[in-house]
Amino acid sequence: MAEPGTPGSFVARIWLEGEPGNNPTWRGHIRHVQGEEEGYFQNLTEMKAFLERISGVPLPIQDGLKTDD
Repeated sequence: MAEPGTPGSFVARIWLEGEPGNNPTWRGHIRHVQGEEEGYFQNLTEMKAFLERISGVPLPIQDGLKTDD
């Protein structure tokens, strides 16, 4: 985990698997540039958890915001 307040950079790739109209699934991969941590995610909740775990800071997402299916 990075020290809170320390700048950090992340690279995220997001893509669609499957055919449109045939239940496609969004997938993603995220990597912390300054460290060796990386992971795959299938929804924004998983991506958010990765960012919070590495940064040590909760993301400012409103409670009512839908973040996954």
